Amino acid sequence: MIEEYADRVWRGESDDSIVDVRAWSRAPLTTAFYSHGHIDHVFGLGPFEESGPRATVHAHEAVGDRFRRYVLTNGYNAVINQRQFQADGLRWPTEYRHPDVTYRDALTVRRAGLTFELTHAKGETDDATIGYVPEHRLLLPGDLFIWVTPNCGNPQKVQRYPREWVHALHRMAAMDAEIMLPSHGAPVFGMARGVFARAAAESRKRS
Repeated sequence: MIEEYADRVWRGESDDSIVDVRAWSRAPLTTAFYSHGHIDHVFGLGPFEESGPRATVHAHEAVGDRFRRYVLTNGYNAVINQRQFQADGLRWPTEYRHPDVTYRDALTVRRAGLTFELTHAKGETDDATIGYVPEHRLLLPGDLFIWVTPNCGNPQKVQRYPREWVHALHRMAAMDAEIMLPSHGAPVFGMARGVFARAAAESRKRS
């Protein structure tokens, strides 16, 4: 839900997702994980920090490099995204909430009796994180699963990583996940491993 909020924030749209979250829990947000550095995944944090304490944000070490590159290429990114999304009023951000804790290959974070196993992967981006919560057999693939896989890029965007993406899909298929919460689209309950196995097979054919 936070990432859905981020998706709307960067497009300049209003959204009441934070209201929905607060209706469920008034507890402060203390810990956050960036699945990768795309702006539709990192701008949902602001409203929660505005109304509460600063959270500890975890991400792959390349996320900070992406943010710095975005600042340097601000005008270019605004133009190509206006064209791609047919949004003349789209403005590319110039300020970013950088992560507080970064990792290179893998990181385990424990909070509130839960274990968050973070693993680096490449797919749509070079800074992606696979998240797994073993207590709930919960998989958090970010944009490594987007229902159109692999999304190898287009002439206006950087080339993505289709071969590494297939490897990441196989790794996720091998996890003992029963629930998957993709960043875009509906949750998957049960048979999450089968979804990834099929996605990996299709991606291998197309790569």
